[in-house]
Amino acid sequence: MKRVEKSMRNLLYGIVGQGVSSLLSFAMRYALVHTLGIEAVSLNGLFTEVIAVLSLAELGVGNAIVYNLYAPLRENDEKKLAELMNLFKTAYRWIAFAMFLIGMLLLPYVHLFVSKMEIDLNYLRLIYFLFLVQTASSYLFSYKTALLNADQRVYIISRTNMFVRITFTVLSILFLVVTRNYIVYLCLQIAMTVSINLFISVQADRRYPFLKRKERLSKSERRQVLSNIKYLFISALSGKITNSTDNILISTMVGTLRVGAYSCYTMLINAMTGLLIQLHHATTGGVGNLMAEGDYIYTEKVLRRMTFITYCPTVLAAVGIYTVSSPFIRLLYGREYLLPMPIVFICVLNFLIYIIKNPLWAMVGVSGLFAQNKNISLLGDGLNLLISIVLGKRWGIFGILLGTSCTLIVQTMLKERLLFHQYLHLEDKTYVRLVIKGISSCVLCMLASQGVCSLLPVSNLYLQIVFYGICSEGITFVVQLLIFHSAPEFKYAMKVVKSFLHIDEKRGHENAS
Repeated sequence: MKRVEKSMRNLLYGIVGQGVSSLLSFAMRYALVHTLGIEAVSLNGLFTEVIAVLSLAELGVGNAIVYNLYAPLRENDEKKLAELMNLFKTAYRWIAFAMFLIGMLLLPYVHLFVSKMEIDLNYLRLIYFLFLVQTASSYLFSYKTALLNADQRVYIISRTNMFVRITFTVLSILFLVVTRNYIVYLCLQIAMTVSINLFISVQADRRYPFLKRKERLSKSERRQVLSNIKYLFISALSGKITNSTDNILISTMVGTLRVGAYSCYTMLINAMTGLLIQLHHATTGGVGNLMAEGDYIYTEKVLRRMTFITYCPTVLAAVGIYTVSSPFIRLLYGREYLLPMPIVFICVLNFLIYIIKNPLWAMVGVSGLFAQNKNISLLGDGLNLLISIVLGKRWGIFGILLGTSCTLIVQTMLKERLLFHQYLHLEDKTYVRLVIKGISSCVLCMLASQGVCSLLPVSNLYLQIVFYGICSEGITFVVQLLIFHSAPEFKYAMKVVKSFLHIDEKRGHENAS
């Protein structure tokens, strides 16, 4: 199967799976809000990020070994693949143990993350412990997903996730309605995580029989992989500090209950992120194979094309979220969960930058520039914490999120220079202009759409969601078409869409016959 066809198959399965997962998340959050209240929602958002910080080690190991899987997959070298996967298995078991141990050491101090909220200490620690068990247990089998990712078979992961999540979400909602017990809900989440990884593990074993072979890497190769892990570990730490500390800072500096309101918006943003990130997941394996071929001019062209293709649905989603999120959250959860529009604006801006940077970051991640990337990560960490804390004291949630914006912008600029100057050895002006034009036009659409929507004489929340959505998407579509219609990336995107529609039409005729 060709690289583009594999990517499109992964994308389709990913979008369907993530769409179902997002609907399940909304249903689950609705059940939490209306059975247990804002306290449970706030604790859920807080401990999700506390545990995410603890799980940072996985990304370093995962990226380093996935980077080494591309060449043996291309050459069908089963011996080398077996060697790498056995190293992967050992690394993940140590990660699970280390994460659980560190998490348990933090257990006596978990109350320090909570402020302006009365809660029994033992109950708080039990909740934290269950979150810890869920994440630590996920590492026991999930290393096999790396091979499926590198082999561009993400559709297997998406399919398994979808069916298992449907089953356990229905069970969780039923138990919440009947028992109104948060602990039972968390236990079911643990069972869901273990089930997903077990099913994926079984499917990987069937597809790759060589995983049962007891091959080992040579000492020199292990040292090389471990050296890459060391640098990627720091990059992983940076990503977690940038993306997984906002709730912690909000809880400690503003108040834990405010996490509940903020997490309702992030749930909506994360739902769209999950859908759009499927484009990144679907093409990651292809990016690794592409860069292994060494055609730098074509690689730079692919980067611009991927960035624009990623941007197109993202700008529509960003403007839609900005205008529709507040009436949607007010309808679903209540007025007490609303946030001021400046905070919503910065949330959406971070969402936009986070998504459109992915093609660039994916290329840097498989370029082998691990040591240089480490320094960018460290600088980003320092900026994020410094600006978030300083501005958080002054402006609360808005200041904390502004720190995240600054970090994303600085890191993206530095990674772009690293890739173009030290790997591709090409000029970066065309790529930079494309990104700046995209972000600027999105901000313009957000402000224009919000201004027009505020003039619409609609008070019913259902109608607000419908009319605001139609108005904002219409404005965005027209503005983007006017700005980008002559861009070569736009013309390429149109060719991809036409080609994809032609493939689907051809398959439909084949199935009918």
